[in-house]
Amino acid sequence: MLRRLAVVAPAVAAMMVVVLLVEPPALRPAERIPTLRVFTTSVVAALAPSDVKQAIALGVAGEPPLYSLVPVDESGTRTSDLAAGAVYTPFLRVAWASYRRARSGQPLRLEEVPAWMTAPVAYVALRTPEAKSEENGTSASLAVVPPNFVTCCQEPQPSLAIPVWVVDDTAPLWRFGAPPPFNSSTMVAAYPLATLDTGVHFVAYKRLETPAGLTSIEVRGWVDPDDIDAWR
Repeated sequence: MLRRLAVVAPAVAAMMVVVLLVEPPALRPAERIPTLRVFTTSVVAALAPSDVKQAIALGVAGEPPLYSLVPVDESGTRTSDLAAGAVYTPFLRVAWASYRRARSGQPLRLEEVPAWMTAPVAYVALRTPEAKSEENGTSASLAVVPPNFVTCCQEPQPSLAIPVWVVDDTAPLWRFGAPPPFNSSTMVAAYPLATLDTGVHFVAYKRLETPAGLTSIEVRGWVDPDDIDAWR
């Protein structure tokens, strides 16, 4: 399903439902960084009504699954059993909203689903790296980079894709009813859905000043091709 969707900017809904508030804010000016390459595809419609109905049914049936980013190093080697991040596709956002509404006794109806929720953008939630107590550095930032591309220490950091918006909290997830996927600090950004299908690394990083010079600590995640084939 994901391979059939392409890039459009999410529209802000005119109608809200109980667990759905508003589309998150626009990209911060500080995040408008030069790109190595821009993803461009033809514009198509958002999630089809038939798919929205299936997502609603999934939420009624039970808690939706977690779509995880595999934690990797620069070379793409897995580094941990803990997910580096979580991905929320349009289908999964609708499923979560349906799940919350079903639990409240007010099932979500097709006509209540706002356009921003079904737009072909992926919400990507990434753990943020934690510096040691004696280390001082910048706040966390996000980048989308190819394998073997470091995040230290060009300024501004090159990125393959610029997010539609990015925030340093999990408020966007609550807007469609999903709980924070991690106990640790998390950043959430919206990327063109086509970005998931390119084998790139999503990286949350911080720059640190050390006696040896400037360095970067990061949390890096990758979408396994087998996973994206199964995701909706």
